[in-house]
Amino acid sequence: MIQHSLFSVANRGNIKSFLATMGVNGGMSFSNGYLVKFLFNSGSVVPGALDSAGISFNSASNDVIELFCDEAQLPNIAASSGNQIGRFVGETSVKYPTAKIFSEIQLGWMCDANMTPNKFLNIWFESMFIENGSSDSYSSPSVISGQQFDDVITNPLIRTKNRGTQLRYPNEYQCDILIAKAESGPDSPTQRVSEIYVLEQAWPISIDSVPLSYGASQVTKSSAQFAYTRHYIIYNDIKSLNTLAGKNSKSKKSKKNNLPIGANDIPPSIGLGLSWFEN
Repeated sequence: MIQHSLFSVANRGNIKSFLATMGVNGGMSFSNGYLVKFLFNSGSVVPGALDSAGISFNSASNDVIELFCDEAQLPNIAASSGNQIGRFVGETSVKYPTAKIFSEIQLGWMCDANMTPNKFLNIWFESMFIENGSSDSYSSPSVISGQQFDDVITNPLIRTKNRGTQLRYPNEYQCDILIAKAESGPDSPTQRVSEIYVLEQAWPISIDSVPLSYGASQVTKSSAQFAYTRHYIIYNDIKSLNTLAGKNSKSKKSKKNNLPIGANDIPPSIGLGLSWFEN
């Protein structure tokens, strides 16, 4: 006899008890709740380069970069391994972990008319290098203001063609990236933050091309891959926040179906699947 089940907890009771349990724990987690933060150190040249292009981390421009980030991911982790042989007679090789392996992550943005997220990525990337010409050194981005396209192309090009590239020191361009998993709360759509991933010494290893074409207008997207040294996780227990203002508490019931409020956050597809166990 083959037993089919969607959730093992559903086999221990009916759907109402399952939803009540989920409600006490804050409901389901949804993938569209997250926060992203960039923390540059005091010795970084990136904030100054961004400021020269009108993107200051001390103004609302930083909110644009963090608010318009419409694609993020919690990074994965893996372990390299070695093999141990001969522990017991007749035993084959047994793996054991040797080191942590951290993979690159991708972040994506919707762009405003000023292309602020795309400028942010490219200026950050350019700030990792210094270009040296025969008589000039280009250590900051080429910036103009309020010019039209025809005014730019009729002027001589800004940089000389014969120039080399020099790499800056890591502390001048690397930063820490914080990616938080958040859920809505009584006072804010991102009030309940359960985990914060801290990516140390991150930098953009590649910036994706931005497709442009005639046809139906679409929001311009910009994305990049980031490498980093390692990450660690700050774990936050949000159960105390679930009871604020009666949210997700056992004592306060929802008027909708007499379940804790958080239980009503169950996606319809899961609710339909669990109804098979109700009887």
